[in-house]
Amino acid sequence: MLTFLAGAVNIAAILLFETTISHHTGNLSKAAIALGNGQFALFGFIALALGMFFLGSMISGYLFYDRTGELKLLYASLPASFGLLLFMMYFFTQESLILLMVMALGMGLQNGTFIRVRSILIRTTHMTGYLTDAAFSLGAILRGNTHEFWKFSLYGGSILIFFVGGLSTAWLVTFIGIKTLEIIAGLYLALSAFIYFFYPVSD
Repeated sequence: MLTFLAGAVNIAAILLFETTISHHTGNLSKAAIALGNGQFALFGFIALALGMFFLGSMISGYLFYDRTGELKLLYASLPASFGLLLFMMYFFTQESLILLMVMALGMGLQNGTFIRVRSILIRTTHMTGYLTDAAFSLGAILRGNTHEFWKFSLYGGSILIFFVGGLSTAWLVTFIGIKTLEIIAGLYLALSAFIYFFYPVSD
Protein backbone atom coordinates (compact mmCIF):
# COMPACT_ATOMS: atom_id res chain seq x y z
CA MET A 1 0.00 0.00 0.00
CA LEU A 2 2.84 2.42 0.73
CA THR A 3 4.30 1.72 -2.72
CA PHE A 4 0.87 2.18 -4.34
CA LEU A 5 0.39 5.49 -2.53
CA ALA A 6 3.89 6.70 -3.43
CA GLY A 7 3.02 6.16 -7.09
CA ALA A 8 -0.20 8.09 -6.49
CA VAL A 9 1.56 11.02 -4.81
CA ASN A 10 4.19 11.29 -7.53
CA ILE A 11 1.66 11.28 -10.37
CA ALA A 12 -0.52 13.79 -8.51
CA ALA A 13 2.50 16.11 -8.23
CA ILE A 14 3.34 15.69 -11.92
CA LEU A 15 -0.20 16.23 -13.23
CA LEU A 16 -1.32 18.92 -10.78
CA PHE A 17 1.93 20.83 -10.25
CA GLU A 18 4.21 19.68 -13.09
CA THR A 19 7.02 18.32 -10.94
CA THR A 20 8.23 15.02 -9.48
CA ILE A 21 8.27 14.77 -5.71
CA SER A 22 8.92 11.17 -4.70
CA HIS A 23 12.42 10.79 -6.16
CA HIS A 24 15.09 13.38 -6.76
CA THR A 25 17.78 12.27 -9.20
CA GLY A 26 16.16 14.40 -11.90
CA ASN A 27 15.58 17.26 -9.47
CA LEU A 28 19.25 17.33 -8.52
CA SER A 29 20.10 17.57 -12.22
CA LYS A 30 17.49 20.32 -12.70
CA ALA A 31 18.91 22.20 -9.73
CA ALA A 32 22.40 22.15 -11.26
CA ILE A 33 21.03 23.35 -14.61
CA ALA A 34 18.96 26.09 -12.96
CA LEU A 35 21.91 27.37 -10.95
CA GLY A 36 24.18 27.21 -13.99
CA ASN A 37 21.66 29.24 -16.03
CA GLY A 38 21.13 31.80 -13.30
CA GLN A 39 17.52 30.69 -12.63
CA PHE A 40 17.78 31.30 -8.92
CA ALA A 41 14.05 31.14 -8.17
CA LEU A 42 13.79 27.70 -9.78
CA PHE A 43 16.94 26.58 -8.01
CA GLY A 44 15.51 27.75 -4.68
CA PHE A 45 12.25 25.87 -5.29
CA ILE A 46 14.05 22.61 -6.13
CA ALA A 47 16.44 23.03 -3.20
CA LEU A 48 13.46 23.53 -0.87
CA ALA A 49 11.80 20.35 -2.16
CA LEU A 50 15.04 18.43 -1.68
CA GLY A 51 15.36 19.87 1.81
CA MET A 52 11.83 18.83 2.78
CA PHE A 53 12.42 15.28 1.51
CA PHE A 54 15.70 15.20 3.45
CA LEU A 55 13.93 16.48 6.58
CA GLY A 56 11.26 13.80 6.32
CA SER A 57 13.87 11.06 5.99
CA MET A 58 15.84 12.53 8.88
CA ILE A 59 12.74 12.44 11.11
CA SER A 60 12.20 8.79 10.19
CA GLY A 61 15.83 8.01 10.98
CA TYR A 62 15.51 9.68 14.37
CA LEU A 63 12.31 7.78 15.19
CA PHE A 64 13.34 4.35 13.91
CA TYR A 65 16.91 4.29 15.18
CA ASP A 66 17.06 1.69 17.96
CA ARG A 67 13.32 1.95 18.69
CA THR A 68 12.37 -1.68 18.18
CA GLY A 69 9.78 -1.69 20.97
CA GLU A 70 7.65 0.94 19.24
CA LEU A 71 7.60 -0.31 15.66
CA LYS A 72 3.84 -0.82 15.37
CA LEU A 73 3.09 2.67 16.68
CA LEU A 74 5.69 4.20 14.35
CA TYR A 75 4.44 2.29 11.31
CA ALA A 76 0.94 3.61 12.02
CA SER A 77 1.80 7.16 13.04
CA LEU A 78 3.98 8.20 10.11
CA PRO A 79 1.38 7.66 7.34
CA ALA A 80 -1.26 9.15 9.68
CA SER A 81 0.88 12.26 10.17
CA PHE A 82 1.38 12.71 6.44
CA GLY A 83 -2.27 12.07 5.61
CA LEU A 84 -3.49 14.50 8.28
CA LEU A 85 -1.01 17.20 7.26
CA LEU A 86 -1.97 16.83 3.60
CA PHE A 87 -5.67 17.08 4.52
CA MET A 88 -5.08 20.23 6.58
CA MET A 89 -3.02 21.98 3.94
CA TYR A 90 -5.54 21.07 1.24
CA PHE A 91 -8.43 22.55 3.20
CA PHE A 92 -6.65 25.64 4.52
CA THR A 93 -4.75 26.53 1.36
CA GLN A 94 -4.43 25.13 -2.13
CA GLU A 95 -1.19 27.01 -2.72
CA SER A 96 0.85 24.73 -4.94
CA LEU A 97 4.19 25.46 -3.24
CA ILE A 98 2.86 24.55 0.21
CA LEU A 99 1.18 21.38 -1.02
CA LEU A 100 4.31 20.30 -2.88
CA MET A 101 6.51 20.84 0.16
CA VAL A 102 4.11 18.79 2.30
CA MET A 103 4.18 16.04 -0.32
CA ALA A 104 8.00 16.11 -0.42
CA LEU A 105 8.13 15.90 3.38
CA GLY A 106 5.70 12.96 3.35
CA MET A 107 7.70 11.10 0.74
CA GLY A 108 10.85 11.60 2.80
CA LEU A 109 9.07 10.28 5.90
CA GLN A 110 7.87 7.27 3.94
CA ASN A 111 11.12 6.47 2.21
CA GLY A 112 12.97 6.64 5.49
CA THR A 113 10.56 4.20 7.15
CA PHE A 114 12.49 1.14 8.30
CA ILE A 115 10.94 -1.88 6.57
CA ARG A 116 12.80 -5.13 5.93
CA VAL A 117 11.65 -8.18 4.00
CA ARG A 118 13.96 -11.15 4.53
CA SER A 119 16.96 -8.88 5.19
CA ILE A 120 16.22 -6.58 2.22
CA LEU A 121 15.68 -2.92 3.14
CA ILE A 122 12.52 -1.76 1.38
CA ARG A 123 12.19 1.67 -0.22
CA THR A 124 8.71 2.56 -1.42
CA THR A 125 8.82 5.98 -3.08
CA HIS A 126 10.93 5.42 -6.19
CA MET A 127 11.62 2.50 -8.49
CA THR A 128 14.94 3.24 -10.21
CA GLY A 129 16.89 0.94 -7.91
CA TYR A 130 14.22 -1.73 -8.17
CA LEU A 131 14.51 -1.78 -11.95
CA THR A 132 18.21 -2.54 -11.57
CA ASP A 133 17.63 -5.08 -8.81
CA ALA A 134 14.85 -6.87 -10.73
CA ALA A 135 17.03 -7.09 -13.82
CA PHE A 136 20.01 -8.35 -11.79
CA SER A 137 17.87 -11.03 -10.12
CA LEU A 138 16.44 -12.10 -13.47
CA GLY A 139 19.94 -12.43 -14.88
CA ALA A 140 20.91 -14.58 -11.91
CA ILE A 141 17.82 -16.75 -12.43
CA LEU A 142 18.73 -17.24 -16.08
CA ARG A 143 22.15 -18.46 -14.91
CA GLY A 144 20.39 -21.07 -12.77
CA ASN A 145 20.22 -19.34 -9.37
CA THR A 146 16.57 -20.04 -8.56
CA HIS A 147 17.00 -18.62 -5.06
CA GLU A 148 16.79 -15.16 -6.64
CA PHE A 149 13.21 -15.73 -7.83
CA TRP A 150 11.59 -14.35 -4.69
CA LYS A 151 13.67 -11.17 -5.01
CA PHE A 152 12.67 -10.80 -8.66
CA SER A 153 9.02 -11.24 -7.64
CA LEU A 154 9.36 -8.64 -4.87
CA TYR A 155 11.04 -6.05 -7.06
CA GLY A 156 8.82 -6.69 -10.07
CA GLY A 157 5.68 -6.65 -7.96
CA SER A 158 6.70 -3.36 -6.35
CA ILE A 159 7.29 -1.76 -9.75
CA LEU A 160 3.88 -2.92 -10.95
CA ILE A 161 2.12 -1.66 -7.81
CA PHE A 162 3.83 1.74 -8.09
CA PHE A 163 2.68 1.91 -11.72
CA VAL A 164 -0.91 0.98 -10.82
CA GLY A 165 -0.94 3.64 -8.09
CA GLY A 166 0.15 6.23 -10.61
CA LEU A 167 -2.30 5.03 -13.24
CA SER A 168 -5.21 5.16 -10.79
CA THR A 169 -4.27 8.71 -9.83
CA ALA A 170 -3.99 9.78 -13.46
CA TRP A 171 -7.61 8.70 -13.94
CA LEU A 172 -8.71 10.46 -10.76
CA VAL A 173 -7.01 13.73 -11.71
CA THR A 174 -8.76 13.61 -15.08
CA PHE A 175 -12.18 13.45 -13.39
CA ILE A 176 -11.83 15.36 -10.11
CA GLY A 177 -8.62 17.40 -10.40
CA ILE A 178 -7.01 18.61 -7.20
CA LYS A 179 -9.66 16.84 -5.09
CA THR A 180 -7.55 13.76 -5.77
CA LEU A 181 -5.35 14.92 -2.87
CA GLU A 182 -8.29 14.40 -0.50
CA ILE A 183 -8.55 10.77 -1.56
CA ILE A 184 -4.79 10.22 -1.24
CA ALA A 185 -4.76 11.77 2.24
CA GLY A 186 -7.75 9.65 3.24
CA LEU A 187 -6.04 6.49 2.03
CA TYR A 188 -2.96 7.29 4.13
CA LEU A 189 -5.17 7.71 7.19
CA ALA A 190 -7.03 4.48 6.42
CA LEU A 191 -3.74 2.63 6.00
CA SER A 192 -2.55 3.97 9.34
CA ALA A 193 -5.70 2.73 11.07
CA PHE A 194 -5.37 -0.68 9.42
CA ILE A 195 -1.75 -1.03 10.52
CA TYR A 196 -2.53 -0.03 14.09
CA PHE A 197 -5.63 -2.14 14.63
CA PHE A 198 -5.19 -5.16 12.37
CA TYR A 199 -1.68 -5.63 11.00
CA PRO A 200 0.76 -7.73 13.04
CA VAL A 201 4.11 -6.00 13.38
CA SER A 202 6.90 -8.01 14.95
CA ASP A 203 9.42 -6.07 17.01
